Amino acid sequence: MNLNENKETGLNRLETAGTQETQGRGELNRYIGYEVVDKTGDKIGTLECLWSDHTGQPAFLGVKTGWFFGKTHIVPSTTAEVNERSGIIRLPYPKEMIKDAPAYDADKTLDEATEMEIYNYYHEERRPEERPRFDTGLEREASGPKPEGTEETRIPLSEEEVKIGKRRVEAGGVRLRKIVRTETVNQPVELEREEVVVERVPASEGQTAAGEAFAEKDVFIPLRREEAVVQKESHVKEEVRAHKRADVEQQQVSESVRKEDVQVERQAEEEHLKDRK
Repeated sequence: MNLNENKETGLNRLETAGTQETQGRGELNRYIGYEVVDKTGDKIGTLECLWSDHTGQPAFLGVKTGWFFGKTHIVPSTTAEVNERSGIIRLPYPKEMIKDAPAYDADKTLDEATEMEIYNYYHEERRPEERPRFDTGLEREASGPKPEGTEETRIPLSEEEVKIGKRRVEAGGVRLRKIVRTETVNQPVELEREEVVVERVPASEGQTAAGEAFAEKDVFIPLRREEAVVQKESHVKEEVRAHKRADVEQQQVSESVRKEDVQVERQAEEEHLKDRK
């Protein structure tokens, strides 16, 4: 049933997921199939349907429990809490109270008397102006009936934004290793060497032979020479210093981002009526 119809009762049932509803308010169907638990966390059943008022806010929840075949237990939505991340709807009532709550077929249209019966059972007053904690994701519209033909649909459009960061990674390295090399050094040096020079000279006239005449004699004359003596000394000739220097380079980074847009397709009245049939 269209949500703009049957304004006498003020409440109309939202169909289960898969049925096309008025744009925007059909988003309530995403809660269909959520697990429903009581105030202590015990599972009661699953959400089968929703009844909403003319503003699009859910007024009652239809919980399929399996206690009565074909029936759906009705709970006011103003006190329900939803955790969309876990898909769980928590009700502030014990399981026994919901089990004895009014139960109707899922396709029933609630009238004023049925509405009051439900509120009285749960000992709640009718507070249509209160926004339920059951978050529909829709903006609360201004109170009061809307002029016909002024219904508004809002579609949020998102886009991705690229943020470039930096991090340090290892990009190779330099190893310094000290090694020992051996090479031959050739250096000239002058060495002195002694030699004996034997000369024969004539004797002086009138010199007579001494007592050593005709006696054998052995004379030893030592000879000396210089030889090269090598000594090595180590000293620091130079030193090698290594340090890091940061260079900056420009790099172009490319990344794909997604951006939402909306396409408008206009449908002629004849085609619209044909699709409805």
